[in-house]
Amino acid sequence: MARQPAQDFLLFLIGGALFAAGIFLFTNQVMVGTGLGAFGLAGGYGGGFGRGLGGWFGGVFSGGAGPGFGLLMLPFGIGVALLLADVYRRLGWFLLWASAAALGVAVLQSLLFSFRPTSLWSLLAMVAMVAGGGGLMFKALGGYQREERALRERDAEDSRQGMQELRRELEQLKARMGKE
Repeated sequence: MARQPAQDFLLFLIGGALFAAGIFLFTNQVMVGTGLGAFGLAGGYGGGFGRGLGGWFGGVFSGGAGPGFGLLMLPFGIGVALLLADVYRRLGWFLLWASAAALGVAVLQSLLFSFRPTSLWSLLAMVAMVAGGGGLMFKALGGYQREERALRERDAEDSRQGMQELRRELEQLKARMGKE
């Protein structure tokens, strides 16, 4: 089957638009929160002032009032100190990146995701848009790999035939040189 790049490109664009619209509509229904009040001062997990030493910052001594990010600052600070002192640079970079990654994971872990109430029809439409858009994009890209492989095999066969012809010509040339 011959590929039609213009039609495949249009199909890919339509699929991408459907996929993006479905993802947008789906994520638009998701509510994200922390369960804590502003700066952890009110509500949340046993909130208010007086949650213990460092409770306002969600620190190590917060008495279980939330995720303790304060302890992650210790290896981060040590990593920065090692980098600025220009000693043990590998360890410094490791501590810096590991504590930054752990901090990112801890922040993501503290988030609460909930799906807003929606009708079944809306949910089915969102899922159909994401799946249909992805399918159209894959369909648009699908045959090119097989076609490219066939072209490479054809080129390899042409090269083999060319090499065989060169060998025959070399053998004929050697035979003529041997007769002279």
